[in-house]
Amino acid sequence: MSRGVTRALTRTACGLGWLAAGGMTAIALTRALASETEPLLIGVQGVAVWLLLPAYPLLAGTGIVLARRARRAKRPSGGPARLRWPLTLSVIALALAVVQATLLVPAIGWNGPRTAPVGAIPLRIVSANVLLDNTELATLAGELVATDADVIVLEEVTPEHLTTLTASPLWAAYPERVLDALPGYHGSAIFSRLPIEDGGPIDVAGSPMLEAHIRTPAGLVRIIDVHAVAPVTAENTGLWRGQYAELARIAESDPGTLILAGDFNATLDHAPLRRLVATGLRDAFVESGSGFGATWPRWDGVVPPLMRIDHVLVSQQLTVVAVTDQMSAGSDHRRLVVDLALPSSQNPSVQGPSSQAPSPQKTPTP
Repeated sequence: MSRGVTRALTRTACGLGWLAAGGMTAIALTRALASETEPLLIGVQGVAVWLLLPAYPLLAGTGIVLARRARRAKRPSGGPARLRWPLTLSVIALALAVVQATLLVPAIGWNGPRTAPVGAIPLRIVSANVLLDNTELATLAGELVATDADVIVLEEVTPEHLTTLTASPLWAAYPERVLDALPGYHGSAIFSRLPIEDGGPIDVAGSPMLEAHIRTPAGLVRIIDVHAVAPVTAENTGLWRGQYAELARIAESDPGTLILAGDFNATLDHAPLRRLVATGLRDAFVESGSGFGATWPRWDGVVPPLMRIDHVLVSQQLTVVAVTDQMSAGSDHRRLVVDLALPSSQNPSVQGPSSQAPSPQKTPTP
């Protein structure tokens, strides 16, 4: 290869390196500034950990160039080597790799399953976004029954979905129900094998969510089926922030046993979710998850889910025993199966029904 071609390739590689470094620097700044108003920047925050992966090959490439030029400079006939650009680019790549690792390591579940306290009351929660246009809902209903959950919370439940569910084994297996099937994305349902004392839809910053007060052997547990709007437009972004502020208010004002489960349309890279957790709730996956636990988007193909936007958040009274994510037939989300433990000494009179909640919309088994 001629010297001219070599120089041209070097210049091209250098230009591409600087372009990649500039783009990743912008991504790192986007994550650090944590915009809560710009939909595009909010989206970038959720996948920043993956968008910064090219920092590693960039660091390796610039390191190789730097080493070769340094060796050439030591040769008697080598002449002076131009070290400035590969050295500068190496430093930038190293800084970006450190940022990527800083984001990646906390996102991985390191704890895994733990042992429940002696005498604790087990409670298994399953959360699943069923997908608005799911054509395999009957299969998914069978999968949900097979989880052997005590409580199942579903998002994106439409009236058409409800027709399918009433004819499925799920309906017979879970006689206690609170339902709010709606056209569009904001319908929901809570199915329980335990008695539901109260529940119904509540308004969360102008958008409906569903709650239920469930009687367990350890007392009442309040469950809110969360489905935050996706911050993909300016209008939705304002509503998204308002929903998190309202959920934080609920969490701070509720001294009882509280579980928020569902599709949060946010990862822990997003400030509103971090503020919600900071009220004293704990993310179940962080407590007892393993691996990445990404739940969306789950499509057929080689690309794995990239973001963990489905969560189960629990109050301090609960112990998180185990968290697994599973495929859900026909859905673009993986579902969460969360094993919890309630202290057997919990006072059953603690945490009565919320004044916001109407009577549960229980429906007879056909």
